[in-house]
Amino acid sequence: MPLAQARSLVPDLLTAEEDAEAQTAALTDLCSWLIWLSPLPAFDAPDGLYSDTTGCAHLYGGEMAMLDLVRERLKARGHSCSVALSDTAAASRALARSGIDRICLVPPGQQKQALHPLPCSALPLPEKTLASLTRLGLTTIGALADLPRAPLAKRFGAQLLTCLDEALGRQASPLSVFQPADRISLTRSLVEPISTPDAIATVIAALVPVVCEKLTARGEGARQLDFLCVRVDGSIQAIRVGTSDPTADVTRLMRLLGDQIPQIAPEFGIETVILTVSANEPLEAGPERSVLPDVGASSERALPATLIDRLLNRPGVVSVHQLAPRFSAWPEDAQSRISPGDVAEPADARQMLWVRPNILFDLPVRVQVTALLPDGAPRQFVLKRQTHRIAAADGPERLLGEWWQTAESYGAIRDYWQVETTTGLRLWLFRKGDGHHDWSGSGAWFLQGIF
Repeated sequence: MPLAQARSLVPDLLTAEEDAEAQTAALTDLCSWLIWLSPLPAFDAPDGLYSDTTGCAHLYGGEMAMLDLVRERLKARGHSCSVALSDTAAASRALARSGIDRICLVPPGQQKQALHPLPCSALPLPEKTLASLTRLGLTTIGALADLPRAPLAKRFGAQLLTCLDEALGRQASPLSVFQPADRISLTRSLVEPISTPDAIATVIAALVPVVCEKLTARGEGARQLDFLCVRVDGSIQAIRVGTSDPTADVTRLMRLLGDQIPQIAPEFGIETVILTVSANEPLEAGPERSVLPDVGASSERALPATLIDRLLNRPGVVSVHQLAPRFSAWPEDAQSRISPGDVAEPADARQMLWVRPNILFDLPVRVQVTALLPDGAPRQFVLKRQTHRIAAADGPERLLGEWWQTAESYGAIRDYWQVETTTGLRLWLFRKGDGHHDWSGSGAWFLQGIF
């Protein structure tokens, strides 16, 4: 619609001149950001993006969860969008630009049925061609697909059939993959195409040390690597590996990439390879190394990170967690699950004045205790109909409930005792309440740990 006509309809219409350079820069920045999703982003100018997510959906909990996450993150950046996922890039483009669904997920092999009701304008055709199709009453992609191909090619040219074939998956439409200029990336054109796992491993072994050298020079470590294999037919196979912490360790990165080689399908051969650091962070300063390092100790320190890396990159593993201390009044709640690399919440030093048991029960076990005084030390207890006499007891260690969390915790008290039975067992018992006031607890005794 011409601007003059639009102003005649809306007199107070706000207008602004188009800044093509700013739009291109913004789209480039967004395409660079999209690398978190997969290593194969591409432009769909002037306002669209592609991303080849083959083999990536399991990392985000499935295809629909992945699409939801993309939309949420774009919304957080201030963008409204339509996203679509199908077998072909052209079909996804048509579905996303049709405006039928904000999120569209097409099952494998069903893009033809999904495209049939869409208007022809969803295909990247010239305005002149679209106008001619409209005059002929060909308003949907399904109507075009049902017509004989020869008359269509004769009247509208080969471009119409090419767009239609790419959308329906009859013809490949390779993407022009975007690579940010500031990323560490190495490209190698091979003298002859390679197709064996050993040959691919040899190429990886040649590229990884160079990448690690560049990372070390920057004082950075890799958090994510993308290895792209360009096949002789122009299609791209990609593998992505991530690390639990920044690293420039050659052996560690080579092993991660080597584990993913079986996912590469060379077909008729790979003629170009690209290794890119798609995510990097500053390396943390560690303790000074000895001139004569302890090889065994070094391997022991590296083992947890290496194990976490291999688990995170294993297909089917959605997440890996580790236990970390956190502040809580009650011992059974004084730990949390965190992702590898996250900083644990500092524990309250006041809670560590008393020794904690080696084994802590998830849920305290109710026991019957005999004590000389209501607030005194336990003398014996009954567990599973068996009486245990106590030879010595140390305590009490008094813990107060988190009154700011729940109303039930207000005024709650636990008195903990470390006891040793006549048979040599060292146990951790506690009483709910201070032994005098009902509001502080019921006075019931529990067994919570073993030393």
